[in-house]
Amino acid sequence: MNVLITGATGGIGKALIEIFTKNNYHIIAVGRNKKELNALQHQYGHQILSYQLDLSNDEEIDNFFNFLDSREIKINILINGAGIGEINSFENISYLKLKKILNINTLALTKFTSHFYQKMVSKGGTIINISSTGGFQKGGPLISVYYATKSYVNSLTYALHYEGKKKNVRVMLLAPGPTKTNFIGMQGQLSPLEKLYVTTPHEVALSLYKGFKKNKFLIIPGILNKLLYYFDKILPSKLSIALIEQIQRKKLIKMRWGK
Repeated sequence: MNVLITGATGGIGKALIEIFTKNNYHIIAVGRNKKELNALQHQYGHQILSYQLDLSNDEEIDNFFNFLDSREIKINILINGAGIGEINSFENISYLKLKKILNINTLALTKFTSHFYQKMVSKGGTIINISSTGGFQKGGPLISVYYATKSYVNSLTYALHYEGKKKNVRVMLLAPGPTKTNFIGMQGQLSPLEKLYVTTPHEVALSLYKGFKKNKFLIIPGILNKLLYYFDKILPSKLSIALIEQIQRKKLIKMRWGK
């Protein structure tokens, strides 16, 4: 079976490749980093097909779809894993940066989902959208647009999960909490508190694979992150948003001072 993974050169994407290849899946790895893609190709050999692609470029995405069609490569599982973000006060983030976040986190994800969902309606298949627990929040001060895009992803995935049940398309949602990757604000050493709830890419990827095999819809890796997800539902919105602002401000300070 063929698994297409966007964001394949990042922490969670690379961890997913490791787990799926160990279980005899073939991977189509999509990412921007040519060096990392070549390294993946060298590591996994015939089990992987790497493709360099800028997900903010519509024409490049169309060319990729044509590439797959021309070689009659069927995608059995699509994992929309690519995502970017920015931590800062809203007025300090340029519109071009905001537009790129929107393009990759929502428009590219929607384009990939639409393209392969239509194919899967007649042939069957699975679409897995990687979102964030932040997408369940009312808002995210200092990380506002990223949280907003993840709210979009959550809403879209819930809707397609319901629609897909009637059309032989399985749609799943992976919503990790903070994960130790190169994602903005997650570099550097973890504090003792962060070590209690920050997951590793391997833990996230393993949770996804186990959930996939058990036919789950919503997967939130980490026991504490699951508890926080349910606890947040009973918190007053003002308190929840204030706590998020404190967390993101600490990350911003760490990024500025390198600690």
